[in-house]
Amino acid sequence: MPPPPPYKVCARAPLRVDLAGGGSDVPAFAAGQGGAAVAAALELSAHVEIRLGGKTIRLRAEDRERHVTVGSPADLRYDGDLDPPKAALNMLPVTGGIEILTRSDAPPGAGLGERAALNLALLAALSDCRKETYDATELAEMAFQLETGELRRPAGREDPYIAALGGVHHLTFGADAVTARDLSLDAARLADLGAHLAVAYQGRAYAAESATRKAMDGIAAAEPAVLDALAGLRDLAAPMAEALEAGDWRRAGNLFQEADPFHRVLDPVWSSPPTRALVEAARDAGAWGIKPAGPRAGASLAVLAPRERHEAVVAAVRSAGGVVLASALAPRGVLVWREDLPES
Repeated sequence: MPPPPPYKVCARAPLRVDLAGGGSDVPAFAAGQGGAAVAAALELSAHVEIRLGGKTIRLRAEDRERHVTVGSPADLRYDGDLDPPKAALNMLPVTGGIEILTRSDAPPGAGLGERAALNLALLAALSDCRKETYDATELAEMAFQLETGELRRPAGREDPYIAALGGVHHLTFGADAVTARDLSLDAARLADLGAHLAVAYQGRAYAAESATRKAMDGIAAAEPAVLDALAGLRDLAAPMAEALEAGDWRRAGNLFQEADPFHRVLDPVWSSPPTRALVEAARDAGAWGIKPAGPRAGASLAVLAPRERHEAVVAAVRSAGGVVLASALAPRGVLVWREDLPES
């Protein structure tokens, strides 16, 4: 067996904040109605490190205190314990032993597209180990297939595409096609948007599967309320893109508010007392608009506010039990690099 390489492969992919349209990207809806979203990549990221060598497959989530060790690829089982790296290895296998370390900059269940970003970083790092090259959109599609095909979980394409591309994009979705338009905000405009934005984690992990299943069941049954809500969110994407390109953050905040009735239909948590208390606290402190930071309402919120009210909004969110996360925006998507290992 050849000696292991004297380097580790590292990758990181940004998490995201949905600004409009989230939820309309799932194929079940987009195939018949067309979907659209506007999302921004955050400097918060999912991180992966891979070391080749040894005789076993060693998986460890450093920030979740979870680890799995198996003897060979044949021993990998999808059992809810570190399934994403298992699935990535099944899609892009490597020869010999391997250690995969993962971590996220966001709290568990923060609802910022962490799962898609992690899938993307895993596939990007493994492709480097295999000396294969994929462009950003190819990696995004692979990450989508990992989630929906390999792990058989319902998912849309917004999250992997933003993790792959970075920046702020206006995305449109069909059954199996995605068009991504970069809004091309320069560094100063991107920083200014981040300065008007607050990402408020509600302080509790949110298992979104039940709300996702409800929405998927509603699409399958052609429930008018669900279809109309998703169409309403989709139709906010184009005006959101226009507001962001014009630097009209107040208009963008007003569009956040226009999404409110649609989120009430799609996720009952949006109307729950803890969520409404946080929303009202931010609004009373001067926020222009508040919406879920993703398609589901129970995890994190996106808040747009005037610069001069930002500190007051942050204080209000904290007083209502929220945790304010870093809101700086990332101009780039997934990155892969190698780092030398110290000599033994």
